[in-house]
Amino acid sequence: MASEHAHGGRPRKQRETPLEDQGGCRATELFQVLGKAHMLDILHIFHSDPTPHRFVDIQDRLQISPNTLSERLRELVKAGLLTRTAYNEIPPRVDYSATQKALALAPVFESLTAWATVNDLRPLPAREPAAPHRRATQL
Repeated sequence: MASEHAHGGRPRKQRETPLEDQGGCRATELFQVLGKAHMLDILHIFHSDPTPHRFVDIQDRLQISPNTLSERLRELVKAGLLTRTAYNEIPPRVDYSATQKALALAPVFESLTAWATVNDLRPLPAREPAAPHRRATQL
């Protein structure tokens, strides 16, 4: 039976290309990560208390499913914003800590919070349509 691929194996996994290499900006990449559900809530825990936090404590505080929390924490670790420490104990214990990279986001969160207290995301009221502009007629 012939293989579907010329190299005889499974298809090669495509490497993820950073957005800036695709002509995007780094802020877009940051907002793609932080824009996912619960990400800002998780990071807020570490900004309000930068000590290590256990998985179960984060879950209890945020009241989200273990699967969702696991996925979000894994993404934050992959992004270098958290570190994960697993202990060889029964029952298993896993702690997460904010990295310097995550703590450096504090001024960004403070600015966003300040903006959000002054502004909201409700649509602006509709404006009256402008009167049609009339051209002066020549005599």
